[in-house]
Amino acid sequence: MKIRKDKNILQFFAMSLVMILSGVLMIAFFQARQVQMFGAGIILGGLMLALMGLYVSTKPKDHFLKDERSVRINEKAGYHAFGITIMMISLIQTINIFWKINILFKEVAPIIFIVGMYSWFALRWHYNKRSEI
Repeated sequence: MKIRKDKNILQFFAMSLVMILSGVLMIAFFQARQVQMFGAGIILGGLMLALMGLYVSTKPKDHFLKDERSVRINEKAGYHAFGITIMMISLIQTINIFWKINILFKEVAPIIFIVGMYSWFALRWHYNKRSEI
């Protein structure tokens, strides 16, 4: 197994090591429980980055490049998911104006976000299966 040692991979590993070291220092020098839990989270994130960097460094650089079809599918699905999200926001505002229901945006923002993400996944799957753009 050959591991690449170019600038980008080394920066990735350095970032993960700095995260692990800062998490260890937080756990060692702070007594507050919240700071120690935050330090443990930073250590976990650094370990995940190190594993991701190890996986990426074993693959050639051109392995992760997308072809034109995949890029176009993602763009088209993103455009339409954005349109669905905007239409959903405008529908909620229309209901709010005409029926005098007091709907706050921070109450429906997670629902709008979830609908937007699922519509992007569904549209991406649909355009990928349709195979004509």
